[in-house]
Amino acid sequence: MSIEILKQLGLSDNETKVYLAALELGQATVQELGRKSGVKRTTVYTAIDGLKEKGIISQIKKGAKTFLVAESPEILSQIADRRAQMFKESLPELKSIYNVMGAKPKVRFYEGKEGYLSVYGNILKEKPKELLAIASYENFKKHIDERYEETWTQKRIKQGVFLRWLDFKTPSVQIRASEGKKGLREIRFLPKEFSFSATMFIYNEKVIMVSGRQKEFLAVVIENTEFSQMQKQLFNLLWQQKL
Repeated sequence: MSIEILKQLGLSDNETKVYLAALELGQATVQELGRKSGVKRTTVYTAIDGLKEKGIISQIKKGAKTFLVAESPEILSQIADRRAQMFKESLPELKSIYNVMGAKPKVRFYEGKEGYLSVYGNILKEKPKELLAIASYENFKKHIDERYEETWTQKRIKQGVFLRWLDFKTPSVQIRASEGKKGLREIRFLPKEFSFSATMFIYNEKVIMVSGRQKEFLAVVIENTEFSQMQKQLFNLLWQQKL
């Protein structure tokens, strides 16, 4: 177990063997460390130099002799912390590379009442600052559990998730639009020439497409930065139009 942990911290096989030998001996000469660790004398010097560079073994002199002393294992915790901090600092750059290279989109399908509850539940679990919707509410509402919808809306409001909603100018949508920003939402109407039955939600890195023609709830959830950014831009283009 100790050997594997030390390797995870960046020690080579020989460095690991020499450090463990030094811990056990307390203080030792190069020859003693070589015998105890089983590392050949020709390579034990290289291992010692590596341990010195990492700051986990030090050298002391007693008269004409030179001894090597292992630092307390607590210093390994400091090394782990430094490595974690270095990783944390490099994470934004790694993420930017990941986004540029483009990971494969994650695509999931959800069906039926369980699918409806999962899709809606996940939106609030992921706590977006804003939820965008391009909807055909007249088709979408047949899948809605009104009691759950009301509870979900109250949770959305409590979490501060603002809903920007584009839809057709139907009586039921006009009633909701007339309420202004009550319910932490704003509704605007789609161009008259538009005609579709599906509904799309966009938030964070996700795009959700819900069929309006299926008898049962059917949704496709795509998780991908590239796709979500494009859909957000198209949404905002429609949002800014004066209809």
